[in-house]
Amino acid sequence: MKNFLCSLFFIFSLSSAWAHPQDGMSPEDLMHYYLKVFNDENLPALEEVYHFPHVKITNGKLTHIENKNTPVIDFEGLKKSGWKYSKINSVKILAEGANSALVEMVFSRFDKSDNEFFRSTTFYVLTKNKGYWQIISLSSVGTVAGVK
Repeated sequence: MKNFLCSLFFIFSLSSAWAHPQDGMSPEDLMHYYLKVFNDENLPALEEVYHFPHVKITNGKLTHIENKNTPVIDFEGLKKSGWKYSKINSVKILAEGANSALVEMVFSRFDKSDNEFFRSTTFYVLTKNKGYWQIISLSSVGTVAGVK
């Protein structure tokens, strides 16, 4: 019995060592996790949120990111815009299947004085290719806050 319990403990230890932060998350959970690691500027975690390859369409400009050699987020450029953190305004699951989902997320960017300076509606296509949700493409349309 002691050997059985030791074996069971060993197997549990190995499986939890391979556990992925996104395991068990719904598409909505993933979007909240995504924004948390985004605000933390956690590039390794962000690289796990994105599927490789993936595409981004921002204001009509297509960017194809083949592998992790290209940073998924340009934090230096973002900071030059005045960005300090982002906040979700709404998340809506538009469609969800067993291995893919379409999500609409409206988010805002804020500066160090907590002023909203950017708002975007972004559509994310998620895939469950590795057993957990990842972003495979996104398309966004943003506006500067206060400008119509």
